[in-house]
Amino acid sequence: MIGAPLRGRPASGPGPGVPGGSRAPTVRQRLGAWIHAHAPASRSSVSLLRDELAAVRVRLAYALLPWWRARARALRRARDVRVNVGCGPFVLPGFLNLDVAAAAPGVVRWDCRTSLPLADGAAAGIRIEHFFEHVDPRDHAPRLLADCHRALAPGGTLRVIVPDAGAYLAAYAAPGTDALAAIGVPVPFPDDLPTRMDVIAFAFHQWHEHRWGYDAESLQQRLRAAGFREVTRVRHGEGHDARLAQDRAEHRPYSLYVEGRK
Repeated sequence: MIGAPLRGRPASGPGPGVPGGSRAPTVRQRLGAWIHAHAPASRSSVSLLRDELAAVRVRLAYALLPWWRARARALRRARDVRVNVGCGPFVLPGFLNLDVAAAAPGVVRWDCRTSLPLADGAAAGIRIEHFFEHVDPRDHAPRLLADCHRALAPGGTLRVIVPDAGAYLAAYAAPGTDALAAIGVPVPFPDDLPTRMDVIAFAFHQWHEHRWGYDAESLQQRLRAAGFREVTRVRHGEGHDARLAQDRAEHRPYSLYVEGRK
């Protein structure tokens, strides 16, 4: 995410000059800032370890706990479902909302980086909004796309939404700051992203949270390599399946929307 995500370092809350930057840090943010300041490792290392441990806990729970295993069996029996992958707290009614953390009621916990908990052909449609850029591009992303293809019914649609790296590079190359402002970059820039290059690096990296950047050409290539056909760039709120196109308005200025069909 970028634009709205141009908010400063996560552990310390929004940066000055950024939407939301005037709010006081929460107790959790202050505690996180203290831990990062005193830990014998970088905040990125601590955060990545935390994420890996969360995924391991969920995987072990499905492997070892009877009630989690019963949930997995029920998910494998589901048919004609629409899936919201890596949803965080943004739950869509009528969808199977998946995330490694139960950030909101209705979220089913699952490590979404490589697989979906569905039988072959069980999904009518799948959407991945601002999660794919957080997935390791070599070890995990190809496996996730391949499993989406497996889980989709014939004719089903996969909709992937990511920050548009091409738009950021074009805005970087344009004179002045109007092009950057048009894709949601706060102007003047945040204090911890003081130059144009810092803004672009953040779009790709987001203080370690983003694992890769995609433009239309590269994202479409990934979907074709996973076996999808009719891979096309679409617009915010539009696509083959209107229910999949329930796109978040705050992402619109800087997002790339691509669909592929099975």
